[in-house]
Amino acid sequence: MRLVTAAILSIASLGVGVSATKPAPAEPFNGAWMDCETYEGARICGYKLLAQRGERVCGIQRDFATNRYYEQRFVGTAKANVARIDKICGDPGSETDTYCAGKAPSDAEKVGWEKTDDTLLVCGGRLHGAAAGNAPACAKVKREAGLPRVPSLGREAPDPDELAWLASCVGGAE
Repeated sequence: MRLVTAAILSIASLGVGVSATKPAPAEPFNGAWMDCETYEGARICGYKLLAQRGERVCGIQRDFATNRYYEQRFVGTAKANVARIDKICGDPGSETDTYCAGKAPSDAEKVGWEKTDDTLLVCGGRLHGAAAGNAPACAKVKREAGLPRVPSLGREAPDPDELAWLASCVGGAE
């Protein structure tokens, strides 16, 4: 647990430099967002864990649908509080049909990155999604619709290999 917490704290601090002459620019996509509910007596949580360095945003997400979890990785480009997701891979489902390299079963037809134009928007400490690059202004977003920012994912945190991928991705590797 301490290793996972240390890794999350390390990822959250990536790209945040300290300068004696001027403060580091705001990087609103560094952090974790999560929402949990009860389904058939079990606690079910979906989350997005993001790391940002400059305009580069990398993320890991987990959603629950059709009685199972789906996990994906993605890479995007941020401008202020809006990030355009450029590519995604992971468990095939509603977000992608392309497995991530190194995580695909041997009979997978599609492996690698799939292009996407989905968008993320940070408003009031909540993370919102929009399709096809159509991020609305924060004033038009229903606050309760977004995922709340959380200080940590706790026991829901991704495996250490996913955290390592996130750290290398925000550093420029994929």
